[in-house]
Amino acid sequence: MSILYKTTRFADTFSGDKETNVRVQLLSWDTLNTKAFVEYLAFKNNISKGDAYKNLSMVLEGIEAILKNGNILNLDDFGSFSLNGSFCEDKEPGENHRAESIEVKNVVFKAEKHLKKRIAAAGFEKYNPERHNKRKY
Repeated sequence: MSILYKTTRFADTFSGDKETNVRVQLLSWDTLNTKAFVEYLAFKNNISKGDAYKNLSMVLEGIEAILKNGNILNLDDFGSFSLNGSFCEDKEPGENHRAESIEVKNVVFKAEKHLKKRIAAAGFEKYNPERHNKRKY
């Protein structure tokens, strides 16, 4: 199976030329929820859905615990998980900031090159609405 894409042209904000900028949009057919992902893992690895759910829960709890301890998790040939923080918006500029005034802004995942290469190996195919089914959003 290949990854579908479509291209869109957009105007240059200075010149207004629509031919200068092209954006690639990768299309997804569906969004898997936890149940669907557990079913996929169980089928792919020939294990029960209960075992697949336990394994997934263990991994997710482990990632959460490592991030809660202020660490970065780097999984070889996959990617790394880290945190971004910011000051709460209710603080006045110039006020002294304390630990209580900091919040987690984002959990960041950065994919390793090897993961990107393995996914890109699936190939890309231009989306054709006449040939492909309608996408789910």
